[in-house]
Amino acid sequence: MRKMILMMAAVFAILALPACDKYEDGRPSKNIISEFNRMYPDAWDIEWENEGAYWKVDFATGSRPNGVEHNAWYDLSGNWMKTVTEVALTAVPQKIKDYLAASEYGDAQYEDYFVDYYETTAGNFYRFDLHVEGYEVEVDVTEDGKVSLAGYDF
Repeated sequence: MRKMILMMAAVFAILALPACDKYEDGRPSKNIISEFNRMYPDAWDIEWENEGAYWKVDFATGSRPNGVEHNAWYDLSGNWMKTVTEVALTAVPQKIKDYLAASEYGDAQYEDYFVDYYETTAGNFYRFDLHVEGYEVEVDVTEDGKVSLAGYDF
């Protein structure tokens, strides 16, 4: 009886292995993987997901187990498009907070204690989730002080 239970457990474990694959929607091209590895050689906990015309990769950097989580986007040719990193509000540079405070959104309340930092081919910015007059809005603040409602490219 014990042998049969162990054998059934082994069969179940083997059948469950594909569910642990880090490639949910197939596998990105070698160009994409090569560019990712060049940009983030120390990445760990890597998971790829196909998003239509893009591949999104979720990963961590820094010391384990408390590294920094990111997601990066690549087009189908392997060109990097953007990387998004969640950062604590306390880690946002003061000049960025000052730009936001001096804008029309200066009186808004932060939704939480984290901000997304976007690195893109068009430039870098911080995206704040704010409460403005009863509405939730996303506001982008560039490193040179431009403040605007969030724009969505993909």
